[in-house]
Amino acid sequence: MNMTTDIYSDKAIDLVIFTIVDEATIRSKVWDDDLISPADVATAAASGLSLFVVTLPADSAIYPQDAGKRVLPGGYLGKTESLEQASHRIASERLGLTLKSKIRQLGIFDDPKRDPNDRVLSFAYWGMVNFEDIRKYLGGRERVGLELVNSQSFMDVFDRDLGALERFDGVSRFGHRRMPDAKRRVGHDKTLTSAMPNGRILGLDHDDMVFYAWRQLRHAFDGKLDPFRYLGINPLGDEFRLSDLQEFTEVCRGERVQRDAFRRQMMSEFSFLNSTGRTDSSRPGKPANLYELSAPPPSGE
Repeated sequence: MNMTTDIYSDKAIDLVIFTIVDEATIRSKVWDDDLISPADVATAAASGLSLFVVTLPADSAIYPQDAGKRVLPGGYLGKTESLEQASHRIASERLGLTLKSKIRQLGIFDDPKRDPNDRVLSFAYWGMVNFEDIRKYLGGRERVGLELVNSQSFMDVFDRDLGALERFDGVSRFGHRRMPDAKRRVGHDKTLTSAMPNGRILGLDHDDMVFYAWRQLRHAFDGKLDPFRYLGINPLGDEFRLSDLQEFTEVCRGERVQRDAFRRQMMSEFSFLNSTGRTDSSRPGKPANLYELSAPPPSGE
């Protein structure tokens, strides 16, 4: 991005933009495997929904220490812009994307060492977009890509190798939080990628931004809240099975949901769903009832 006197170069805007898509769609609609990380996400062995965050290659001329890594889309605050206006402009300039769903301020990241070139404050924003809205901008001059945050496959491996999922208050590739356990004298502590064996995934301090944005994303699925209205998108289509909604919930929360309890909640008087009266017979097993949203998600403000 060209620097001008109308840009505050010490005030950065970084965007954590999530999207969720099933692996079959990734394999059929993303032709360049280099745009998806890790590479095995798009293989025929993978299945189910995956939660991704949008990334770009790090500028090695500005950040030589992060050469070869990817980072979040970002830029600087304009003299006449609000933070949110700058966020929308940066999404358009760096990604070609017009943000239609609501974005939320995540916080200020002020580690003096976050940028080795200058003392920069970063104002991070996060939101979620439908995959079809970002798909058309993948690749291109900016090499826009997707980094895996969570998936059913990742949770299966975590459960097998790193500990039972029920011991954690959500897990993801960018970090996890352990449930408190008085008997084992374990607190409600978190683990970030800086403390993981494989180390950080993205450049700068962007792993931390993704982790804390994901923790906020999880709130969309708390209690009786309608996650579609909270996020401003509907990735499941006009009609969907309850099992699809449960998988959406599990992948975004990073934890398993008890099937019967989930069904009871969705069938309660407070549910944001309506039955369509139709069934889906496209998958093995008996036909499943189809549901729709009682109200469409609002557009971004």
